[in-house]
Amino acid sequence: MVFTINSLVADVVKKNGGKALIDKYYGSEVDPGTMSMAMGMNIQMVAGYTGWNKEKVDKFLNDLNALP
Repeated sequence: MVFTINSLVADVVKKNGGKALIDKYYGSEVDPGTMSMAMGMNIQMVAGYTGWNKEKVDKFLNDLNALP
């Protein structure tokens, strides 16, 4: 599966290492309540809430798609 800006957070979390990568780019561990709210959002929506610019989103997606 190739992840894009339209991929759901729920799918990212299912990927081995996906949750850890979200935490890394978020800057700290995402608390369970926030993660629960984000599960139905896609990466583009999350980027809007977190203030990730296009460069950060692209780097996140590259790292995510490089996970085994």
